Amino acid sequence: MRKRVLMVMTREIPRAASNGRERTLCFIRKAIGMDADVRELKIHSVFETGTLASKLRAGLRVAEGLVTGRPCALQVAMFASADGKKRLVEAIEDYQPDVIYFDGIRMVDYAAFVRRRYPSSHIISDLDDLMSRRAHILRTGNFALSVGYLAKSIPPVIVSLINSRFARNLLLRYEESALKGHERRATTVSNAVTLVSTTDADALTRILPGALKRRVYVIAPPVDSVKPAVRPADPVRFVFVGADSQLQNRLAIEYLVASWKKLELSLPLVIYGRMSRQYEAVPNVVFAGFARTLDEVYTPNSIALCPTFLRGGIKSKVLEAVSFGCVPVGNDAAYEGLNFEDAALAMDEARLHRFLGDPSGDLDEVMEAATRFAAFCERNFSMPVFARRWGDLLRPVYVPETETSGVVGEGKMSTIAQRSSPAKLP
Repeated sequence: MRKRVLMVMTREIPRAASNGRERTLCFIRKAIGMDADVRELKIHSVFETGTLASKLRAGLRVAEGLVTGRPCALQVAMFASADGKKRLVEAIEDYQPDVIYFDGIRMVDYAAFVRRRYPSSHIISDLDDLMSRRAHILRTGNFALSVGYLAKSIPPVIVSLINSRFARNLLLRYEESALKGHERRATTVSNAVTLVSTTDADALTRILPGALKRRVYVIAPPVDSVKPAVRPADPVRFVFVGADSQLQNRLAIEYLVASWKKLELSLPLVIYGRMSRQYEAVPNVVFAGFARTLDEVYTPNSIALCPTFLRGGIKSKVLEAVSFGCVPVGNDAAYEGLNFEDAALAMDEARLHRFLGDPSGDLDEVMEAATRFAAFCERNFSMPVFARRWGDLLRPVYVPETETSGVVGEGKMSTIAQRSSPAKLP
C-alpha cells in the first residue's frame, strides 16, 4: 500500500520550474511521488492575507517570543495564523497522512503544533538553507536583504525601510539569534531535517545536542542528467547565466564586468538573464538577455563562469553547467557544501585572472578536474540517487550508513552527507 504524504508549503509548487527553490521543490514532489501519494497544503503569509487580524497575530507571535525569552524570527511570525492551523488539522484529519513534510524554517511553529497534537506523526522539516547562517553572512558582509518569492506581497516601502543600514543590521542580528532557536526546535520536533549543503549541516549540528545530530540529513538538488565534460572548441567564450534581481548574481556580474575592464580581457564574456539595472559598457562583454533554452548558453565553445560572493546553501550553477558538459569555473565559495574540492575549478583570484586572460595554459588540468566533477555529480546528484534519499526518509526506521573513504579530487565526504540508508529516529 502506498504511503500518503502531506506537503505543507509556504508557496505553490509549479508544474515545472527552471531554477531556484521552486525547481528543487518540483524535484522533491516528483521524488516523493515515486513511492507515495502526495497532497499539498499552502499556508498563506500575513502579507498575502492582508487582514488586520493576521497582522495582529503576527505581532503577538513576536511579542510572545520576547516575553518568553524565545525570540520569534519575523519570517516565522509572518506565517502565524489560526486559520492556517485550522486548515492543517482539517487536512490531516481528512487525508490521514503517513508523513507530513514542512517547507522551510518558516513552518517550524506548524511542525511543533503537529507534534503536540499528533505525537506519533512522522515529520520531515526541509530547511533547504540554514537561515541563521544566511542572516549572519548578510550582516557581516553588509549585504542588502532580499525578500525572495514574497517580493510581490511585501510593500516596496517596507523593503526599503528594512534595508537602511541601521535597521538591517539590527534586524539581521535579531533574526540570526531567533533562527538558531527555531532550527534547534525544528530538529527537536521532527523525525528528520534536511539541508542542501554539507557546510550548512555541519553548522547546524554544532548547535545541537548529541542525540539530535543524527536527525540532520543532506539532500542536494539533483541534476537531470550529466553529459561528459567536453573540452571547449575554438573560438572559446566565457558565459554567465543569472538575473541580477538575485543578490548573488548581481555581485558576480559586477565582479566579472570589473575584471574585464581592469584586465582588458580579449575573450568574449556573454551574460545571460534579465537585468534590472544598467552596467558600464566594457569591451568584449555582451549582455544577451533571457535565454530561451540553456542549450543557447552552454554551447560547445563555452566555459561557464560561476564565481559567487554570497556563501550559504549550494550554488546550482556549477551543477547546471556540468550537466550540459560545460566546464564550470568559479571560486571556493561556488563549490561550498558540495564536498568536492579541486583548485583547478575552485580557483583563487590570481589563478582565475590568469585563466580569463589565457585559458590554454590551465585547460588540461581544468578538464581533468571537470571530468572528475562530472563523475562525482553522476554518483551523488543524479535523479535516482535523489529519489532514493527522499524515499529513505519516508520510512519510519532509519539505519545510518557512514562512508569515510575519499576519492582523488573529491576530498572526504562528511558522515552527514553520506547518510542515505535508514537510521532509527523517535
